[in-house]
Amino acid sequence: MNRYEKISHMEVILDNHQQLLDQFLPLLEAFSEHQKEYRQLAKYYGSNQFIKDYDAANSPSFPRDLKCGVLSEDTVYNLLVENRQAALRMLEIASDILKHE
Repeated sequence: MNRYEKISHMEVILDNHQQLLDQFLPLLEAFSEHQKEYRQLAKYYGSNQFIKDYDAANSPSFPRDLKCGVLSEDTVYNLLVENRQAALRMLEIASDILKHE
């Protein structure tokens, strides 16, 4: 690769990475800010209130048109696992970035 091709190639990398950061940083900030609400869900999952709500959802008087995916144990559990995996992946990426600076 000659000098001009190398410069052009590096320019593409610069532009691509800047575009990714421009998209990623606002999402990362929103993700961070939402962790407080997420912790409310994590605390609710498996609590006595969750169990009462889960049992109530199976009663005939429970409104059938009420969105209650939160009472699906698998849905909440999967979200908890994905959130943890995302956090671990962010740590791996951060560690790799810092090692190669």
